[in-house]
Order: sequence, then structure tokens, then C-alpha cells
Amino acid sequence: MKRLVEDRRVLVAAWILGALVAGLWGCQKAALTPTPEEGVPEKTIRVEAEGDVLHFQETISWSEREFSRMLTDESDFSSRQIEAFNETYQVNADNFRVELIEEESATTLRCDVHDKYNGNWYDFHWLLNPLRLDFLDTPFERSSNSLTWQGLIDDTPTSIALDFPFPIANCHAHVWQK
Repeated sequence: MKRLVEDRRVLVAAWILGALVAGLWGCQKAALTPTPEEGVPEKTIRVEAEGDVLHFQETISWSEREFSRMLTDESDFSSRQIEAFNETYQVNADNFRVELIEEESATTLRCDVHDKYNGNWYDFHWLLNPLRLDFLDTPFERSSNSLTWQGLIDDTPTSIALDFPFPIANCHAHVWQK
């Protein structure tokens, strides 16, 4: 009987400890959620095909507070954006331009991506794999000459548009002229 009472005390103590840990964990997660005045950044990625070049553009809308921090060291921010692009996508790209748009609290990174056209189709593994997307499985919406997608990537509202100068067909990660 004495052992049963002791086992119950251990169980109750474990249950209370578990509840406390869960409560603290919940508080920690709540602290990581942006407050309404901070806002949640939104990202728009647009890729426009022109011959064998893919013109890449990524626009991020920031909270005013976060954007004002970027303005303090614009050149460092631009370098970090280009470095992040290169680390994420690992493609042959050039003509990098980073623009800070003060009136919209937004930044835009532009560049030209090369070596992703084989003469018959464009390969988009470079874009889709790091974002954990797929033209068919995610799925993207297709119109006659574009593919679009909207959703969350790492808790960031993201929209993607790929535009082509001709009617298209596609598979999981390739696009070709129809």
C-alpha cells in the first residue's frame, strides 16, 4: 500500500512537471510570433523567360520597423541578399541589382539566371527544390503562358509567377513550348 501511494505521488509530480513544461513551451512560441505592428513579411518571386535567360525578381514587403533597420546599412543588406540568393539557388547568375523601395517598405532583388535552358525546355529544379515545391504536386496553376502559385514558405506568405513568351506545357520541374 505504501508503494502504491509513493507511485501515485511520482505520477502526479511527473504530470505537474509536464504541464509546466508544456505551459512554458507555449509561452515561448507565443513570444516568437510577430506582433501586429511588426507585420509579417510577404514575398513575391517572378521569373520571366527570354530566350535562354531567366530574369529573376524577388520582392519582399517588410514591416516599417524592419525596413528602417535595413536603410541604416543598405550596402551590407544588398551584399547579404545576393549572397543569400547564391547560397539558396546555386545557379549561374549575373546582373544582380538590389533596390530598396522606401514608400512601400520593400526590397527587390533582380538578376539573370543562365544555363537552365537546353534548347527545348527550361529546368526549374534550381528554384523549386530549395522552396520544397513542385509544379504538379504543390500544385501550380497554369494559364496559356504562365505558372503561378500562392502559399506559405517558412511561414511567409509567398506568391510565385513564371511567365513565358509562348504557350507552355510542363511536368514536375520543367517547362517547354506547347
